[in-house]
Amino acid sequence: MIVKDASTLAPAGGTLASPAGLNPWLKLIIGIALILFFMFGIGSLAQRIPGARHMAQVIDERNLRATAIYYTDFEEPAEGSESIRDILDYTPGSKP
Repeated sequence: MIVKDASTLAPAGGTLASPAGLNPWLKLIIGIALILFFMFGIGSLAQRIPGARHMAQVIDERNLRATAIYYTDFEEPAEGSESIRDILDYTPGSKP
């Protein structure tokens, strides 16, 4: 019977894993820096998009939650969904 040292065996992937060092920490720091750059650097450029200021005023005036996907408490989305539902249900030439 041949005894092999377990520390020299290759893992299932076929290569020996290098010991964890600076590389994973460097990747983490670069990733966090990129997230902050996009949030505060490029995100602040969104204020210069045409119409963004008007959209922000409408959101503030109507007290909307800008992150909500669908509003049922306001008149405009309710009318829009009713209109779409009616058009789909009662198209000319179709039978309900």
